[in-house]
Amino acid sequence: MYVRRAIAAVAGLGAVLLSAVPAIAAPPAPSSVGSELPPPWIADVTVDVSSERFILPSDGWTSVDAVARNVGTRAAAGVRLVFTLPAPFQISQIATTNAWDCDFATPTVTCDLVEDLAPGASAPAVNLTGSLYGAPVGTPVDAVAAVSTTTFERRVGNNTGRKQFQIVGKGTLRGVIWNDLDADGIRESGEPLVTGVGLGFWSVDDDDQYGFSNSHDGTYRFDVPAKAYVGRVQLSKSNWRFTTPNVGTNDAVDSDVTQVSETTYTSNGETPVLSVVVGQTATVDIGVVATGTTS
Repeated sequence: MYVRRAIAAVAGLGAVLLSAVPAIAAPPAPSSVGSELPPPWIADVTVDVSSERFILPSDGWTSVDAVARNVGTRAAAGVRLVFTLPAPFQISQIATTNAWDCDFATPTVTCDLVEDLAPGASAPAVNLTGSLYGAPVGTPVDAVAAVSTTTFERRVGNNTGRKQFQIVGKGTLRGVIWNDLDADGIRESGEPLVTGVGLGFWSVDDDDQYGFSNSHDGTYRFDVPAKAYVGRVQLSKSNWRFTTPNVGTNDAVDSDVTQVSETTYTSNGETPVLSVVVGQTATVDIGVVATGTTS
């Protein structure tokens, strides 16, 4: 309606009234690559690469996710994700949903999103599981993912993500679990080993665990990646309690686990943080005192 009135006025008054027609604003000049915020109605795809286990021995394994997101204000069409977990990894599994159409050519997975990626939305993760075979210790390895779209983007500096993996040597965790018959916190001759107590070591720096739910002979040994760990023990209160830890000056015969919490049925203990060094042994002994009938 406004356009027809403007045209009628121009026909009657000539060029005098042309200045009354609002000018159409020119599109804004493209912003520089890497600018912090996208302008209105512009797609902006980015990708995050993450892994919970990233400090690995040379024969270890990991699982790594790549998640494409649209942080712009316009839907992104033709979204493609190119995800690489390079040698010395060997990919054993690719997992995602049917939202992606994926092809695999070692060591790269190329996935096309079936539908447009809405503003503010994240696509389902593409997950790669890979194992190491004789990877050189001390050489970092990067998993890299790049995302693109056929929709115009004003910036592409955020289209690549990566996760670095550290390859480390191994050390040893070992020790005994014993029944402290006189409850003095010292392991003495004749005090038996305990076979019904579980123990786990949890990495402080990433998500990694080594342990067992029930020791078979009262001793344990784990060859583990050289990093920091916390040992955790859970006792059934009807059978056991923790003995007093860190008694005396001889660490070879005391208990190294301190109770940190309890529930109605269990007592939970932890060790101090242990730094496992390549080629060396860290010893953690656990002393327990019987509270009832034990097996």
